[in-house]
Amino acid sequence: MRDDAADILTRQHAQIRRGFYKAAVPGPTRRRAFDQLMRLLAVHEAAEEAHVHPVARRALRAGRAVAARRREEEKQAKKLLVRLWRTGPYGKGYLRQLNAARRAVLAHAAREEREEFAALRRAVGAGRLRMLGAEVKLAQVYAPTRPHRWVNNEAANSATAAMTVACQVRKSFAVISRPAASLR
Repeated sequence: MRDDAADILTRQHAQIRRGFYKAAVPGPTRRRAFDQLMRLLAVHEAAEEAHVHPVARRALRAGRAVAARRREEEKQAKKLLVRLWRTGPYGKGYLRQLNAARRAVLAHAAREEREEFAALRRAVGAGRLRMLGAEVKLAQVYAPTRPHRWVNNEAANSATAAMTVACQVRKSFAVISRPAASLR
């Protein structure tokens, strides 16, 4: 199993595909499956937008056009996902919205794998793809945990990630600076 960006994101596409089906199953596990799917989609897209699409835009012959098409697909999918998030797993029209989002997201993922990832493998060296994979993993640690329709570009995702890191650091310092008695 390789650990380059294309492999990591392709494996996540499979997890997302399974997540859509799990989130459709009625019963007590639906909420958890829904929350897991929303988080995976949010961190996945944030990492792609902040790291993979910019590399594709610079490295591929038609990179600007490829990245622009992917971003437009992501923008449309995010609108569906935000609406789905607001409805929630037990809201009216949930399954219809889930299915619409599933179709949009999986069609986007298939085009990414076929057009963007395959071209990146040809245009970028294996070492750079592995480094990009590390960047993707790190970005996903600090990415937003739910879809935000207004966060749909590299700059906004980078800023969101930076703000998340700052919040994590602030929380860490708050814990460190508490008196020992308050930690018990």
